[in-house]
Amino acid sequence: MLKKIMISLFCAAALHASTQDVELLADNVSKNGDVVNAEGNVIMYSKEYLITANKAVYDQKNEIVEFFGNVNSLRGLNETSRTNYLRLNLKSKEDFATENFIMDKEAEIWMQNNESCSDDGYYRTKGSVVSSCNIQDPDWRIKYSSGKLNKETKFLHLYNPVFYAGDVPVFYLPYFGFPTDKTRRSGLLIPEIGYMKNEGVYYKQPIYLAPYESWDLQFDPQVRSRRGFGIYTTFRFADSPYSYGEIRGGIFDNFKRAQEKLEYKNEKHHGIEFEYDRSKLAKYLIDGDFKEQLWIDFKKVNDVEYFDLKEKGGLSDDDDSLVASRLNYYLTTDEHYFGLYSRYYIDTDKLNKKNTFRNDDTIQELPTLQYHKFSNSLFLDNLIYSVDTKYHNYTRSVGTEASQYELNIPLSFSLPLFNDYLNLKFSENLYATHIDYRDNFLYRNGGLSSDDSANYVNHYHRISLSTDLAKAYDSFYHTVNFELDYIVPGYQSGDINSRLFKEYQYDYDKERGRVNQNRLNDIASNLYYEDNFLGELGKDYTQRNFGAKFTEYIYDENGRKFIRHSVRQRYDFEDEELGDLTHRLDLYFKNGFSIGNRFEYSHENHEFEKIQTYARYADTKFSASINHTYENVKRATDRYDKDNYTILNASVNLPNFYKVFGSWEYDWEREYNKMWRLGVTHNRRCWNYTFVYQEDIEPRTSSSLSYEKAKKEQGFYFFVNFYPFGGVSYDFSKDKEYKAANQ
Repeated sequence: MLKKIMISLFCAAALHASTQDVELLADNVSKNGDVVNAEGNVIMYSKEYLITANKAVYDQKNEIVEFFGNVNSLRGLNETSRTNYLRLNLKSKEDFATENFIMDKEAEIWMQNNESCSDDGYYRTKGSVVSSCNIQDPDWRIKYSSGKLNKETKFLHLYNPVFYAGDVPVFYLPYFGFPTDKTRRSGLLIPEIGYMKNEGVYYKQPIYLAPYESWDLQFDPQVRSRRGFGIYTTFRFADSPYSYGEIRGGIFDNFKRAQEKLEYKNEKHHGIEFEYDRSKLAKYLIDGDFKEQLWIDFKKVNDVEYFDLKEKGGLSDDDDSLVASRLNYYLTTDEHYFGLYSRYYIDTDKLNKKNTFRNDDTIQELPTLQYHKFSNSLFLDNLIYSVDTKYHNYTRSVGTEASQYELNIPLSFSLPLFNDYLNLKFSENLYATHIDYRDNFLYRNGGLSSDDSANYVNHYHRISLSTDLAKAYDSFYHTVNFELDYIVPGYQSGDINSRLFKEYQYDYDKERGRVNQNRLNDIASNLYYEDNFLGELGKDYTQRNFGAKFTEYIYDENGRKFIRHSVRQRYDFEDEELGDLTHRLDLYFKNGFSIGNRFEYSHENHEFEKIQTYARYADTKFSASINHTYENVKRATDRYDKDNYTILNASVNLPNFYKVFGSWEYDWEREYNKMWRLGVTHNRRCWNYTFVYQEDIEPRTSSSLSYEKAKKEQGFYFFVNFYPFGGVSYDFSKDKEYKAANQ
C-alpha cells in the first residue's frame, strides 16, 4: 500500500523569512530519528520541484534530501533533468548530481554532464556537452571541461570548449561565453572582417551598451585599410509604451589618395538620422474615441555614400540621389480626419562643388495641413458628400516659393435600379485652389514683372452606371464588376502656369555678364526655366470624356482564385482620342503555377508606357519566378528615359535539408548584368548555413556631374547560425571600375 508522510519545514524567523512545504510519497516509508527513508515509486514535490526516484533519504535536521536510482526532476515549467544520484539542500537550495542530463525547454538546449552542482547564483558543471540539436546524433555540439551558468543573467561560461560538426572537431577556444536567453546585454558583438580589392582589409567591431530596458546604444567603428576609417552610432529608445525611436549618425573619412584614386566627390561622408513612431500623443491631453499616429523619418547627409558605408557591401543598389525626410501625423475619428505632413529633400547630386546653388533650389513641403470630412449622407440616405481641404507651404532658399490652399467637395446621389442589379450615380465635383507666390517673376520683352498669385477653379459633372454580378456554376464561381462613367466639364476659371522663371539663375548670370539670350527667350530651356511644382487637374477632369472599367474573378469549386482580369479605358471627346489603356490578367493554377501581365498603352504616343509580366511556380521541392518590367519614363536629361529589366529567381530543395538557389537581374536598356548570385543553404532546426557567390553593379557618387561611375563587386559570402546562440558571417569580395556598354 502507498504510504505518505507530510513534511512541513518551518524555519525560525531569525534565520529565514519564508516557509517551504514539501510532500514526500513512496510505497514504503520509515523513520529513524531525524532521518526518513523512502523506497519504491518515490515522489517529492513542492512549489519549486517535482522529483521522482527509486529511493530517497531525508535528513530532517539538516533539511537535505538524497535521491538514488532513476532520478527525474522538473524545476519550474521548463527545466527537466535525469540522473542516478541527486543531493538537494532545501534550506540553501544547493544541489549536487553525478552523471546527468538536463534540458531547458524554453531555450531549447540540452546539456550532458559528468557531474553538476548549483546554488542561488550559479549552476556549475564538469565534463560536459551542450547542443540544441537531436540528442541521439547532434549535427553540432560543444564539449568543454567545465562551465557555469549564471542563473540571474542566464549567461553561460564555457572553459576549454571544442566545437564539433557531427563527430569532427572543428576548432578549440580557451573560453567561450554566450547568453541562453534573449535578454539584452552590454558587450562586444560579433565583428565583421573582409577584404575588398580597392579598399583593402575591412574590419568592423560593434560595441553594444544596454544599461536600461528603455534604451540601448551601439557603436560601429570600422576601418578600410586602403580607403579610410569611420564610425557609425545607433541610439534606440522607447520613451513610452506607445512609442519607439532611433537616432543614427556616422562619419567616414577617406584617405586623400583614396578619394582622388576612386574619384569620390567628398573626402568625408557623414550624416544623421532620426526615426520615431508614436501612437499616443493627444490622448494624454484629451479623452475621446479617436486614433492617432506620429511618424518621423529625418535624414541629413552630404551624399548617398553615407548609407553604403554602413555595411561592407552597401545597404542596397538604389541609385536614387534624392534623400527624403518625412513627418506624418494624423488624428482620425469615424467622421473627421486631421493630418499634418512635412517633406524635406536633399538632392545629393546638387551638393557637388561645381553646382552653384547646391540644394538651395530644391523645393520643400514644410508643412502640409489636411482636414477631411468622411463621406456622409445629406438629407437623404443616398445623397452623399465629403469635404477635403489642404494647405501646402512650398519653400526653398532660392527660387519661387508658394502657399497653396485647396478645396475638394464631391456630392453624389445614388439610385439602385432593377432590384439592385444596377446602380446609377450622379455626382457634382468642385475643386478650387488659391496660390500665393513668393519671388515669382515673369520675363517679357527684356524685363521682369512680378506674378504674386493664381486662382484655379474646376467643376465637373459625373454620371456613372455600375453593376456587381455573381453566379455559381457546376465547377466554378464567377464575379463581375462593370462600370461606365461620363464626365462633363462645368464651370472652369483661372489657370496655373506650367513653367516658372528661375530669377536667381538669371541674376547670377547677369552679375557675371554671361546671360544666354537664346535660352532666356526659350521657355522650354531648363537653364532659366523649370517645371512648376504646382499644376492643374488632368484632362480626365477638365475635358468631356467617357470611361469604362471591367473587373472579373473566377474561383474554382474549392473557393480558390483561378482568374483575375481587369480592363480600363477612357475616351476624350474634345481631343477625339483614347486615353491610356490599362489591362491586367492573372492566372493561378492548382499545381502552384501562376502567370500574369499588366500593361499601360498610350494611344496618344502610340506606344506602351509600362509592361509588367511575371511567371511563378512553387511546390515542395522547386520554386522559380521570372519578372520583366518595361517602363518609358520621362526623367532629367542626364538620366535614362527607359527602364527595361528582367529578374529571375529559382530554388531547389535537395535531400538532407539542402537547398540550391540563384538570382539574376539583367538591364536590357543599359545592356549589363545588374546582379547574379548562386548559393546553397542547409537548414535544420538547430542550425543553418549558407554559401553564396554574387556579382553586382553599384552606382557610385563621383566627383563628376554625370553620375555615370559605377563599380562591379564580386564576392563570396558565408553565413552560419547556431540556435539559440547566434551566428557569424564572412565574405570575401573585390570590386573594380565598371561602365555600361552604351556609355
